Amino acid sequence: MHRLIFALALTGLALTGGRAGAQETGLDWMTGTWRSQGDDPVIMESWSDMAGGLMLGFNRTLVNGEAVSFEFLRIESDADGVRFCAQPGGRPATCFTQVSRDWQEVRFENPDHDFPQVIEYWRSGDRLTARIADLSGDTEMLFHWDAAGD
Repeated sequence: MHRLIFALALTGLALTGGRAGAQETGLDWMTGTWRSQGDDPVIMESWSDMAGGLMLGFNRTLVNGEAVSFEFLRIESDADGVRFCAQPGGRPATCFTQVSRDWQEVRFENPDHDFPQVIEYWRSGDRLTARIADLSGDTEMLFHWDAAGD
């Protein structure tokens, strides 16, 4: 019996590439489609689940019904940790390392980036909020979205 359990555990490690728990980032509360309220601009952000250690997202901003900007997003988890990577306008990715996580909130940092250096997300009920800032907190922007339904 012990050999069977050990064999199953090894099989699980082999299937995840030795990254046991890589999918357990605790960020499932971000999954879904989120939309800003009110008139222009209309900002939407959508996140997949964390299957395979990879959570995919996108952000789109509309003004007068026209797309004026977009961003490809991903949160990836591996043996080295969890990273948030953003590609504004499809440009090469800039990645931020997860430095803290609590129930329904997460913080990523990249001190070498010009702006932002901090990206935070938190959820309260059906509202998702993102904050981008410099490390000092002197310059920041907040984004609020409500659950848009899927």
